Amino acid sequence: MKTASNELQKLRSMAENSLNKTAELQQVLAQIEASLSRVESQKVIEKTNKI
Repeated sequence: MKTASNELQKLRSMAENSLNKTAELQQVLAQIEASLSRVESQKVIEKTNKI
């Protein structure tokens, strides 16, 4: 019984770590997307100003 409890505790910990990594990954991807968007906006502004 104690082994099953320990195993469940280990699996729960792994699941929590996985969720944390997923949230971190989503945050990093959002930051990258925002940076790319800013670069694209800057290119549009530069092209608009040249015309």
